[in-house]
Amino acid sequence: MADLAQDFSSRLRQLIAKVARRDRQAFAELYDATAPQLFGVALRIIRRRDLAEEVLQESFVVVWERAGDYSAARGAPLTWLTTIVRHGAIDQLRRSASRAEDRTASEEALLALVAGEAYSADRGAELGALQRCLDELEVEPRRAVLLAYAYGLTHEELAAHLGAPIGTVKSWVRRSLARLKRCLEG
Repeated sequence: MADLAQDFSSRLRQLIAKVARRDRQAFAELYDATAPQLFGVALRIIRRRDLAEEVLQESFVVVWERAGDYSAARGAPLTWLTTIVRHGAIDQLRRSASRAEDRTASEEALLALVAGEAYSADRGAELGALQRCLDELEVEPRRAVLLAYAYGLTHEELAAHLGAPIGTVKSWVRRSLARLKRCLEG
């Protein structure tokens, strides 16, 4: 089994090297070998088939343009490809959230991202408790926490995104996390 994975990884490295030299046949082979798995990554994050397909297409454009940047020393080829798709999916969520006027829909998208791929019945109960506790927070502090957790935004990035002073954002996050902890423990 390990030999198959190693052979697959070696084949992907070869294909990426050929794609870097603008080999269209290698690009088609790379797509065929990885698209189903990468589509699954996008779909788990976005939860919408049409947007996941769009992310996959955009990700392969990035692969075509940046194949020369891939370095086997920095990671496995499938990890590199998955990272491109993951970043594309998160960017898509950000675009969707910024266009959405309905805060509830964007918060659901953030919660879906937080849920990740480890969804189970127990995980569903935990997320239900988290949603209940998040509902107890005021709107802007709740968004600050969700954006910080889901996207890893810094306090400065949160302040810019939310249009609030950095001190306020820091207070929102600190107090909200304390409230969430008390609520989830209670």
